[in-house]
Amino acid sequence: MKHIAAVLLVLALMISAASAQPDYSNVGRAGLTFLKIVPGARGVAMGGAFTAVANDASSVFYNPAGMTQLRKIDFLFSHTDWISDVSHEYVGLVVPGGLMGTFGISACFVTMGDIQTTRIDDITTVMREDLGEGLPTYSSSDLALGMSYAYRFTNKFSAGLTAKYATEKIADMSAGGLSFDLGTYYLTGFRTLRVGMAIVNFGTDIKYGGKDLQEDIADTSMPSNFTGTQYEMMTTAFPLPLQFKLGLAYDFTLPAAITLTTSGELVHPNDGSEKMLLGMECGWNKMVFLRAGYKYDPDAYETKSGLDNFSAGLGLMRNFGAAKISVDYAYTNLGYLENAHRFSLGLGF
Repeated sequence: MKHIAAVLLVLALMISAASAQPDYSNVGRAGLTFLKIVPGARGVAMGGAFTAVANDASSVFYNPAGMTQLRKIDFLFSHTDWISDVSHEYVGLVVPGGLMGTFGISACFVTMGDIQTTRIDDITTVMREDLGEGLPTYSSSDLALGMSYAYRFTNKFSAGLTAKYATEKIADMSAGGLSFDLGTYYLTGFRTLRVGMAIVNFGTDIKYGGKDLQEDIADTSMPSNFTGTQYEMMTTAFPLPLQFKLGLAYDFTLPAAITLTTSGELVHPNDGSEKMLLGMECGWNKMVFLRAGYKYDPDAYETKSGLDNFSAGLGLMRNFGAAKISVDYAYTNLGYLENAHRFSLGLGF
């Protein structure tokens, strides 16, 4: 009873902290926000409350310390149909190294196709530059590459670190930098209760640069043989989307080969208010899984319906000897931004 009361107290503190309305919010003050797009249909279907679960290849993203739970090589490919025709792809691979620790690599790609260039209409031409007539298109993309390492210090405590380089490109401008994710994973010893903590996207401020910020300027007051000079517009440096995450997870074993995993998580970002995530996964015979989750976000002050930030999904897993294959799907209601769909393929061998 003493352990249960402690768990309930921690959950109550998480809920009260997430429910408190801040005096102001830092929404929009961080860049490279594609790093906040969560991969993996399984974790997304559980509302993103996966820091204390983190027992597949998506742990490289959620909590690198969770990689130590894997005893075999685990691979994950995830595709997300994000908002406004944006596509998000994620690949993660975890390789256990025995006494040497556990190693992981990951890659994330975001693409959005060609975008029409527009400018203020030039009244001296017959074309409508404000509609893009006669102007080329440009593209925008994001990329993040990471390498991870985790080590189990005791039979209860593990820690992990991810070093990643992230870059964002818009036309001929780009910004990029190095950041780190640090995570811990702790088995409390009370049945299946575990605690996960992670600090993600910790790095220095970055800023944009590139040819689109450069311009040649001619000074007509100078002699005719003076060809001009070049200047570059200065851009303001911005921080990465730093997050501190604290999560709890607990498994229940029910009759008829049914297992129930529950998780709760508190997220403190540097570009918004505290958020609370709740999730659950119900599995039958370790083959069929139903999942649901919810994200409480004070920054979403205006909602479209009561189902905003609700997520759900299902998964199928099948063992083939020592290997396994899993297929997962997740649906997320993004309110006025409509819905997002994720599909994941996992392989273990």
